[in-house]
Amino acid sequence: MQLFHIDADKVRVKWNNLELYSVPELLSQLRKVLRMKKWDKIWIQFSDSKWTTRYELSIQNWTDKDLSGEIISSQTFSFPEKNISMLIAMPNKREKAELIVQKLTEIWIQNINFRVSEHSIIRQWNEKKAERLDKISHEAVEQSRWTQLPEIRFLKSENELKDFVNWKNVIIANMNWIPYWELAKNESNDLCGVIWPEGWFSEKDLKLFDNAKIVDLWENVLRIETASIVLWWLLKNM
Repeated sequence: MQLFHIDADKVRVKWNNLELYSVPELLSQLRKVLRMKKWDKIWIQFSDSKWTTRYELSIQNWTDKDLSGEIISSQTFSFPEKNISMLIAMPNKREKAELIVQKLTEIWIQNINFRVSEHSIIRQWNEKKAERLDKISHEAVEQSRWTQLPEIRFLKSENELKDFVNWKNVIIANMNWIPYWELAKNESNDLCGVIWPEGWFSEKDLKLFDNAKIVDLWENVLRIETASIVLWWLLKNM
């Protein structure tokens, strides 16, 4: 059954009915791509600050923008208590950022943060590209049946970066350094995995992470998009 993740302000639940407002793209997909009809079933989910609610819905009525249906069943999913974030140097191609967002969402990340490093070629955050990343994350949530849409941010300044990592247990992935996995397992603070820029960190970059732990990641030198996936999976399963 097809799952759709919808913004909470577009959903209204009343008794055993659910109504969606201003969702023309969803309706176009239902009609033109999935060829759905009245009484067909779909999953609709939306999140607030603490949990996600997922409804099994039987389609009743729709217009060009709105949809209503009968609720068959529902589930509630709470968010993990421990937050794990990824802080990734902006890749040298925007397509790599898209791949990172897609794959990290599929394996259930909560926060994806990009930043400009000294070696970054792309140094501006394009709003249209940001909208595309948001769309990619929505599609990945729906495809993977995940319950949480990740927050995607771009940290524009050193102060913003310092505020972000201040209360986190920061882990920088590297090759052939002393491993700190056991130490990180016992930390109570939220975890933040940091992925290096192309060409590794400059001295200025490293000074921003004075209290970070540098850990073994892989024997080989990994591309930034591969390293992002590997590090996140290791942190998630610690």
